[in-house]
Amino acid sequence: MSGQPSGILPSLLTPFRPDDERIDFNAWQSIIDLMILSGVSGIVAAGPEGEFFSLGEEERLVSIRFCRQYAAGRVPVYAHVGCVSTRETVRLAQKAEAEEVDFLLVATPYYIRPSAEELREHYAEVCRAVALPVLAVSDSEHAGSELTPLVVRHLAHRCENFAGLVDSSGNLDAVPELVALSGERPFVVLAGRDDLILPALELGCSGAVSAGASVAPRLYVELYRDFEKGEVHRAARLQAIAESLHMALGLHTFPSAIKEAARLAGLPAGCCRRPVGPVPAEIRRQLSSVLDRLRQEELLSAPQASMHGAG
Repeated sequence: MSGQPSGILPSLLTPFRPDDERIDFNAWQSIIDLMILSGVSGIVAAGPEGEFFSLGEEERLVSIRFCRQYAAGRVPVYAHVGCVSTRETVRLAQKAEAEEVDFLLVATPYYIRPSAEELREHYAEVCRAVALPVLAVSDSEHAGSELTPLVVRHLAHRCENFAGLVDSSGNLDAVPELVALSGERPFVVLAGRDDLILPALELGCSGAVSAGASVAPRLYVELYRDFEKGEVHRAARLQAIAESLHMALGLHTFPSAIKEAARLAGLPAGCCRRPVGPVPAEIRRQLSSVLDRLRQEELLSAPQASMHGAG
């Protein structure tokens, strides 16, 4: 794949069988086909919504391999390879590169709180270890440290394959400064929060890595396309709907509400791995209400039989 990251990139759910031990690859084919048929610009494998934190290293690699093979060049594949330690991240990044994915996503290490200097060296070592474009994921809510514009600028000038940033911080104040890096070298900023996609696009972001797009890809694809066409009023209306879905998806333990919403939308999302359990009935009703609105707006794509064999 060539070109820079842009458009809507759903963070794929990982469908488990009822025993929560094995991945349901047949279900995954249906999910991936729906994403692609809905017009997404790429797919994210083994990301947060894919429960990477509950997958062993070999499972993460198998997930990345399967998504790349099944996508079969129809859209770029972004492999999330972030781990707590630099050594683990480098090892998984190199293995993902060998699987011929298109881009690497690397979330800041979680649980620990690396300093700015430690983050710079962490990302620099990952970039040195691979030739693929690397995008950092800044998510201060789930990680111990924040990627500041100063750190990002340092990496952008130090590492040729440091290709961009997914900003999941929830704070758009630094976005203009980060977007301005694209005037100095190829660099993109992607929104990482569904409730801020349109404001982020208006500030110069080139797309979004979206949790909600794993449930209702058409909603987010149309939002992005309307923005690109200058249809700002429709884009704003779709952003308001996306915000309602975003709020509903946060009502229970991550990512149980997302998987429940996907099931209610007709996707074979399966269960979450324990200790995450099913959502309560009241939350299911609230999710159903939001999805009913999406159906009324014709913003839910109907799942279809898998159309493309893995290989």
